Amino acid sequence: MYEFHKVKIKNIQQETNDAVIWTLDIPVYYQPTFIWQAGQHLTFKKNVNGEEIRRSYSIFNPSNSDDIKVLIKKVDGGLFSQAAQSEYKVGDTLEVMAPTGHFVMVPQDDKNYAMFAAGSGITPVLGMIYEVLHHSNSHINLYYGNSTVQSTLLKSQLADLKDQYPERLSISYFLSQEPIDVALYSGRINTDKVITIFKKELQQLDIAGYYLCGPGGMIDEVKAVLTENGVDKTIIHSEQFLSEGQVMSEKKKTATLDSGVMVTIDGVTSRYEIKQGEDKTLLDAALDSKIKMPYSCKAGVCATCRCKLAEGEVEMLNNYSLEDWELEKGYILSCQSLPKTKKIVIDYDG
Repeated sequence: MYEFHKVKIKNIQQETNDAVIWTLDIPVYYQPTFIWQAGQHLTFKKNVNGEEIRRSYSIFNPSNSDDIKVLIKKVDGGLFSQAAQSEYKVGDTLEVMAPTGHFVMVPQDDKNYAMFAAGSGITPVLGMIYEVLHHSNSHINLYYGNSTVQSTLLKSQLADLKDQYPERLSISYFLSQEPIDVALYSGRINTDKVITIFKKELQQLDIAGYYLCGPGGMIDEVKAVLTENGVDKTIIHSEQFLSEGQVMSEKKKTATLDSGVMVTIDGVTSRYEIKQGEDKTLLDAALDSKIKMPYSCKAGVCATCRCKLAEGEVEMLNNYSLEDWELEKGYILSCQSLPKTKKIVIDYDG
């Protein structure tokens, strides 16, 4: 499940001045492995000057497609995203992990869904919009923020869906660096705007699920407004996007005791140790011991390293991806976890 597979780029489309869409050609023999749920992402691997780097990008096209599409937006200093804009050509081979991620949805009929996205946060959300419109009769309210009209990602796909499903898809665009006549839509999505939206448009609807993707500040503000207005936390789902190379937190600690770790991945159990005083998470120590563990961002955002804590206790330094129900069931992020007991057992298959 967590192995890398070689697939080719079938098409490259320039989306904006600083973003491209890759269409991946998934061979027939890989297609059972590359089945995905709306909202999941792919992890790519690339060697740069002898160092392995990994980056995750969300799948945005319909889940019943033969091909897979991801959007890659260039960020300053991005080792992968900058290369994606110009160095890769149609026919090039990529190393890609099968789809992963737990920011997913399975739509129900006769429901309402509300989605908030900003910038490249639209990518998993668009996949969810396709899922709702293609596989249910439910309605969606989308609130989508960008800097300018020109920089708005995937707007042609959204326009096509709006034309096809005018009664079931409502889209509100917000621009932070371009004039708009209506004050509500001028500027980024923030607390005041969400309060207005909730009271005027959402409060009277029976919303089955809220799905949020964008920078952490936006997500925090939207969540706060929703919970303060009585929305059940269990129907609020979110995923932060992480700009390449971005550090979410400088919080660091060292292990307070010697600990032996057992990890099971794809039915194979391996053992390694973390020594007292080492500045290593469960993931870092495993990689140092040459154990192949799944990961991507190493910042607690993408949840590629999510696993179940079967025995022992850990301290998670950061968690930007696991929801309360996952924590209650014992899931942790190995890239953020330090041992608190002498024995730790984690399972990626559970």
